[in-house]
Amino acid sequence: MKQIALALLLATAAHASPFRYSRAVTPGAKGPNRLEADVTLIAGSQPDLRDVRLFDAQNREVGYLLVPPELNEPLWLGGRILPIASTKNTSGFEVDLGRATNVDRLKLEGIAAPFLKHATLEGSGDRAHWTLLADATVFELPDEKLRNLEIEFAAGEYRYLRVTWDDRASARVSGNIKPSARIHDSATPPASLWAHLQFQERASEPGKSRYRLELPGPHLPVTSIEVADASGGDVFRNAQITEPRFDNGQVTPVPLGSGTLRRAQREGAVASEMEIPVATPAGRELHLVIDNGNNPPLRVTQVRARLAPQPWIYFESPDGAPLELRYGNDSLSAPAYDVEASRPYVHERKTAIAKVATAPGLDYIIDRPGAPIPLGGPIDREQFRVSRKIQQGPVGLSVLLLDADALANSLTLADIRIADESGHQVPYIVERRAEPWPVKLKIPERASEGKLSIYRFALPYDTWPAGTRFVLTTGVRVFEREVTLRGAGDDHRNRQPVILGTAMWRTSDPELLPPPLSFDVPMFGARAIELVVDEGDNAPLSIDSAQLLFPSSALRFYNPGTQLFLLYGNRQASAPRYDLALLAPRLFGQTARELGMAPAGATAAPDEESRARKFFWIGIAVAAIVLIVMLVRLLKPVGGGEEPGSLG
Repeated sequence: MKQIALALLLATAAHASPFRYSRAVTPGAKGPNRLEADVTLIAGSQPDLRDVRLFDAQNREVGYLLVPPELNEPLWLGGRILPIASTKNTSGFEVDLGRATNVDRLKLEGIAAPFLKHATLEGSGDRAHWTLLADATVFELPDEKLRNLEIEFAAGEYRYLRVTWDDRASARVSGNIKPSARIHDSATPPASLWAHLQFQERASEPGKSRYRLELPGPHLPVTSIEVADASGGDVFRNAQITEPRFDNGQVTPVPLGSGTLRRAQREGAVASEMEIPVATPAGRELHLVIDNGNNPPLRVTQVRARLAPQPWIYFESPDGAPLELRYGNDSLSAPAYDVEASRPYVHERKTAIAKVATAPGLDYIIDRPGAPIPLGGPIDREQFRVSRKIQQGPVGLSVLLLDADALANSLTLADIRIADESGHQVPYIVERRAEPWPVKLKIPERASEGKLSIYRFALPYDTWPAGTRFVLTTGVRVFEREVTLRGAGDDHRNRQPVILGTAMWRTSDPELLPPPLSFDVPMFGARAIELVVDEGDNAPLSIDSAQLLFPSSALRFYNPGTQLFLLYGNRQASAPRYDLALLAPRLFGQTARELGMAPAGATAAPDEESRARKFFWIGIAVAAIVLIVMLVRLLKPVGGGEEPGSLG
């Protein structure tokens, strides 16, 4: 309870101080101490930790040193192999290191490849009392490019290490095994620091899976992204990581890294390499795309980021009393303390391990609130044909993904505006996204002409953005068809069908899902397209799904927290120019909340021809009314006499 009360007190005090975050630190002992930087500290402070400060109970600043991690090559100690008795299901050996040594890893070289084996590792100081250190899998599969010959375990003093192979489902290992143990000392590289990421699956085209990843802070020293999934079985898929970055007035995806996700499963043992190496990201948002090929999507259960080794904090505690760690001040420069004189001797001193508490309510996802961004100039909402309410959100960074109606009716996005209820513009930055916006199409009834199957697809819009694709899928596993896509003819407009593309659609492996068929569709102004399939002498090929994939865009803006409207449908409007571009770096340091909007009231923008048709029928209606009035007047009796039979 005392620790919770102290953490609450520190968290409350942090709000009144120039530091955004405060956490309690408990020294490991009096004298020299070592405090490791965790993910929460790295995410909430400046990239070089220059804003980190330590305070004692009297609010006096405590000097410290940031000590870079040791990047020396670790020392490995070889050992003598001692035989152990084999059983029907197990085999193995012991390693004698010659003396009790502080070790934390065992490397097994010389095993004949390929192999994939499950093993248990035990440690002992006297060869009589054993401690279970690890339950692991080692492997070397050259064809799959998978290799792991090391078994990690918690550091400890051991002279003997015993490896026991599980031989129940695989052949016994062979070769000239050369074991060695890694010595754990001040030169040992620190354990990897991992940040678990929030992730969300996004819309994607057939054959690919897309995910939006959220880092706990900007400028994190990420070196790789690891994917975990529960699909089971072998995996061999290409994957890429991108980051949205501002350039030349808009936000576009920038590749950070790519790699191949690999996993092999043999006789119950699993070998895997599911990491993607990446360059250091600048912001907090990443995008992962996995190429599934002809396989079903993976069942992704976890995504985490490996961080580069970080400096640790050296400080001296005269009494072992608790301290306060404060950070989160963008204006501070790196401090200079007299303890700097001790730097040459830090690695020679025995340091106690200090611990830092996480204050209750401290968000793992670190936001950096800043001053509000001013609104733009006034705008007349009546000049725009479409006005749609945007979902209300809190003050801060927001992202509005434009849907099919906005993309189809504002092809260049020049007339897109965000406005508040008072008629002022909300500045935004256009973000071009790699993920498509899918528009599902209803599969029509099949028509036939000889050996041809013809499907006429009604389209929801006359035009769509450049780069739009028409994508088909089928569940048939073995087939070959010539397929033609054409713009449908129109007898009323005297238009003939126009061929948009021809492709050979085939698959010959009954074990794999058939590939989707994709056509690039130009903006040709038709409300229907026709798919022509040459069936040859085969039964008609079934079409399981059809969709248009629009290149998607989003608007990134600072939300004032009031009711906002998305405006478009003004052909005279030119692209806006906002000063917001000068503040683009601020738009990637916070969590971006995605917002939705009210459904579009119309399915398509009326073109000039539809307007002309509207005025034509209005004219016909007016002419008909005029003719009716004239006929009524002609049939009306002439003169002022009384009608026959009237009473005087």
